[in-house]
Amino acid sequence: MAYAAQLGALTEELIEAVTGLSRKTKSRRYRAIYDATLHKIKSQAYLRVNQFEIQHTLDGLEERFRVNNRDDLADAFRDSLDRLEEHESKWHPEILALLLGLSDQPTFKTKLSDLDAVRQREERQAQAFNWDDVAREDGWDEDELLWQTIDYSRDSDDDDDDDDDDGEAAQDELDDETLLDVPLIYAYDIDHSLHKEGRTATDCIIQPEDTELLKELQSTQQWRTDVPQKDDIGTVQKIAISETHIVREILFMLQGLKTSLFNDTTGLPEPNYYMQHVSWETYKAVIHGIAESGWRILLLRRFVSHPQAIPHLQAFQDCIAKRLRDFDIKLSEIEARFAAPSDEVMFTLLSVQGEIAPWLQPLLVLSNIIAQIQETSSSDTFRYLELLYDETTLAQLRGEMSTYEFLARIFLDCFQVYIRPIRHWMDEGRISSENEIFFVLESPNKVPMSNIWQDRFKLRQTAEGSLHAPKFLKPSAQRIYNAGKNIVVLRLLGKYELGSSSLVEEPSLAFEHVCPQGLGLATFPDLFGAAFNRWIQSKYRKTSTTLKDALFELCELSSSLDALQALFLMSDGHAAASFTDQLFDKLENLNPVWYDRFALVGTAQDAFMQLVDVSRLSVSVHVQGTRMTVTDARGSIRAALPHLRVDYRLSWPVQIVVSEESMEKYRAIFTLLLQLRRAIHVLHKPKILDNYMTDTEVWDERALFYTARGKLLWFCTTVQSYLATLVLEPNERAMRRELMMAEDVDSMISVHAAYLEQMIEQACLGSKMAPIHERMLDMLDLAIHLELAREGKAAWDGTEPSHMFRKEDESDEGEGREEGLTSEDYMEWLEEINADFEEHLGFVCLELKSAARASSDAQSAKWDILADMLQAGDVRNRG
Repeated sequence: MAYAAQLGALTEELIEAVTGLSRKTKSRRYRAIYDATLHKIKSQAYLRVNQFEIQHTLDGLEERFRVNNRDDLADAFRDSLDRLEEHESKWHPEILALLLGLSDQPTFKTKLSDLDAVRQREERQAQAFNWDDVAREDGWDEDELLWQTIDYSRDSDDDDDDDDDDGEAAQDELDDETLLDVPLIYAYDIDHSLHKEGRTATDCIIQPEDTELLKELQSTQQWRTDVPQKDDIGTVQKIAISETHIVREILFMLQGLKTSLFNDTTGLPEPNYYMQHVSWETYKAVIHGIAESGWRILLLRRFVSHPQAIPHLQAFQDCIAKRLRDFDIKLSEIEARFAAPSDEVMFTLLSVQGEIAPWLQPLLVLSNIIAQIQETSSSDTFRYLELLYDETTLAQLRGEMSTYEFLARIFLDCFQVYIRPIRHWMDEGRISSENEIFFVLESPNKVPMSNIWQDRFKLRQTAEGSLHAPKFLKPSAQRIYNAGKNIVVLRLLGKYELGSSSLVEEPSLAFEHVCPQGLGLATFPDLFGAAFNRWIQSKYRKTSTTLKDALFELCELSSSLDALQALFLMSDGHAAASFTDQLFDKLENLNPVWYDRFALVGTAQDAFMQLVDVSRLSVSVHVQGTRMTVTDARGSIRAALPHLRVDYRLSWPVQIVVSEESMEKYRAIFTLLLQLRRAIHVLHKPKILDNYMTDTEVWDERALFYTARGKLLWFCTTVQSYLATLVLEPNERAMRRELMMAEDVDSMISVHAAYLEQMIEQACLGSKMAPIHERMLDMLDLAIHLELAREGKAAWDGTEPSHMFRKEDESDEGEGREEGLTSEDYMEWLEEINADFEEHLGFVCLELKSAARASSDAQSAKWDILADMLQAGDVRNRG
């Protein structure tokens, strides 16, 4: 069972045992207690002692007793530990840690007789207390004088003096006789010891050791105390050691014990010794290689003994301690085979070295890792995971399968502790107390609800700008980051229950599941990546799907996109025309308050009432647009229309997908469509039939006017058709389809932004298409100029008033009255409009073709099509 599911089940059992509430009821009170308890357990920030380290230290202490031939003490020690387990308490690790800290060379200073005294005290405490025992212990049970009647007639002073003298003499006699039979060191407590039940002075005497055995041992170990001598020429003579002693010293050294053959400070072999019957060069090469290995193993032992506060580093220490214990057991087995052989044993230094080499090699790799992490900064607490990952991969590539499995198991054991904050984040959407090692951090500032996805949580970066996480996690970091944000948003939407994710069984990350049998040819990065991806998907897929469904159903994302399409992309021509025509009429009629906000909002709400929620709709004109005169606003499509701003208030969950940057792109497309409609509206203002009878009189003027008008109409309607049929509608339809297929919110955001960017580029609104866009606006301005020229000519002829042209009346002495353009000026203006149109059109088509050839994107084909459409219209107009 996975850790999270097991923790949830244990929490249910705990609540049922303490409160009596059954887990089957699933009442509101039970759910509240369960959520609070589970959260408290997962967010526990106060760590206790490392119980693994305590247990391993106790096991090592027992093994040390046996190595030092204290099997009786080891058996008693094990028996005491077993008895302690019968009275289980949660504070046992702390109690045992205190006792270990207080201990001082227990192998040599512990006496088993002390246990007998403890048992006797326990037995005495169990006995009933009565006066007969007190009288017998104090010696006054047979004292006949105690109960005799005192004669008070005697002189008290004399009696006292006599009694004192007799008492002191008796006490001195007792002291002298007793102290002759006991060592002087115990004389200070002799009176108290003699009166204790079952304890005499002989109990305090230490029995002498076996001197013969001691002498034999001292003889065999004489080389340790010998001083190197110098020969006749002053050369220091090295002390010869048997191969047996050298092997014994090597085994002790590899176990981390102090030896005479190796220096405790440097780890190098002492130069005053050499092995019998072996040349000095051979011995030196072998012993230095073993010494280097022992020094590197000692580095592991020192790392294990150094306390660590971070949980995943504690797990790393525990893994190393387990492997060191297995290595020590192997060394003890070798030593036991030599110390108590069951048959004739023949061994050599090289054979022992070869026997321990397979056990030593993986530990040396671990030692290299420890040496490297000690050189890095303390902030990179996960550096050892990266090194373990790399060394595991290299060991597999080299074909060292035993080392590969050894390192892979350690890596996976430590990694499962490292991902506890990740599990807490992905299950509950909160950053645990271990956030100093987690690569997701929460912003200290309060952010708006609409920006909660982008700004509330950030990825922790290093000083170099890279992600503060192991490098093998970087491909998965974004999904981990999003998984927690999914839960945060779902919780705000009321669509998430605390603890629901933790009950889902997650795939195991144990070695047997990550590296199963039969996949030996697959590399470790591939195996680990696939297993960790399954682990992430078990938590990520459900929350991502739930949030996406909530955005579409609960938050009505589709309806909001429909509203944006109708308003900004003008997908409904009738509604768009209802709004824009009234605006254009105010400009044509020179209404000085054409920018009135209330009138614009009312017009827009009436026009789009059937398509959008009009309570969310607002229309305004920027202050720069309100400051210009209505004549200037009417005179160019660049003047007033870019200042017109349409806003549609989206709900905050929808704003996660439709960001403010996306809204700016919507407004840019809206402005272009508005300018196109303005030019078409102006070109449709004159009617051919209105001037049918008078056209024959000034046919040259009318022909030139209709030629310019036809070219401009073709250009405007072609661009409008291109945008509607090849840009806006296809991209909008594809965007909706991919939004429904998106895996998560980030994918939805990227899909929406990508398609809007395509619309901008294909509509020639991108930065690299700015020259083409400017020329297209110049061509739309030609439509305004053509209408102004027509009004001016009509004003000259007196058929229409003109707001743009006035002429001098010579008979009125300078008083002005309406006038317009003469026929010559009108013809010149029309010819200039036709010439400018041809120049701009040629430039636009040429640049569109060049941009299409220079780009390989999807929009390049659209630019080519638009150029062909414009050129086809130009040929038709010429024909």
